[in-house]
Amino acid sequence: MLVTRRQGGLYLVTHPEHGRVAGELGRRWGNERFEAPAHGPALVAAAIHHDDGWYELDGRPSFNPEHGRPAHFLELPLEVTVPPYGRGVDSVYARDRHAGALVSMHWGGLYHTRFGLHGGEPLQHPLAVEVVAEQDHRRVAALRDAWGGNGRRSEFDRQTWYAYELLQALDLMSLALGLLDTTEPTQAGDPVSVPRTLGRIEQPPGPRSVPAVPMAPGGPYVALMLRITAPGEVVVDPYPFSDTSFEIELSARMIEDRRYGSAEEAAGAYHGAQPESIP
Repeated sequence: MLVTRRQGGLYLVTHPEHGRVAGELGRRWGNERFEAPAHGPALVAAAIHHDDGWYELDGRPSFNPEHGRPAHFLELPLEVTVPPYGRGVDSVYARDRHAGALVSMHWGGLYHTRFGLHGGEPLQHPLAVEVVAEQDHRRVAALRDAWGGNGRRSEFDRQTWYAYELLQALDLMSLALGLLDTTEPTQAGDPVSVPRTLGRIEQPPGPRSVPAVPMAPGGPYVALMLRITAPGEVVVDPYPFSDTSFEIELSARMIEDRRYGSAEEAAGAYHGAQPESIP
């Protein structure tokens, strides 16, 4: 669950909704500056379903007892998130082996600097190390099956890594849209990298930047800037989409911003709130 404090309440966006938005962005990726992905169907399926493991956790929703509210997704320990996330990856593999491999790469990459895209150090938690090793092993066979001997394997793999890197951009763009208050125009200031905002219940002001977005397989790489220019209007620069403009609605629930006495009380507030569409 994505949890942010805004307009006097707590706004809650589920990961399935985040995935749906990522898929809508992925369907439109590519223009004269940004190469359209050769593995478009697998990428879109992976974008939509990459966080399906959160169905179990968001459906409750999970609770943060320290703050007495639904838990923001980065507040949950790996011991809680790894088992359901793994079941979500299994479900994508069952649906589409190529999309499953991309989701497998995404999961492992989350604990391993997104495979060098964002720098930093790999997470050394034993569960994270285990996930990276298992998913690396699993995707080898899945990608061999997805290739199927058609064309050059080197080109297939090159396009698969391009799809993986685009999946990271779609993930971060959709996360930014789920965390930002898109009804409020962006305040002036230097852009804030989206990865730096992911753990924030209260979002910092200013535009957002999505780092290390490939324009073609192997680069070059650029940072995309997101600015809210008017209520419900987001400008992306440089612009990576095929449609000159398009509409996406994001569904969220708003609950009272207060301390809830139990997980059951917070869940009751969440399930009692009606989903509302945010343009």
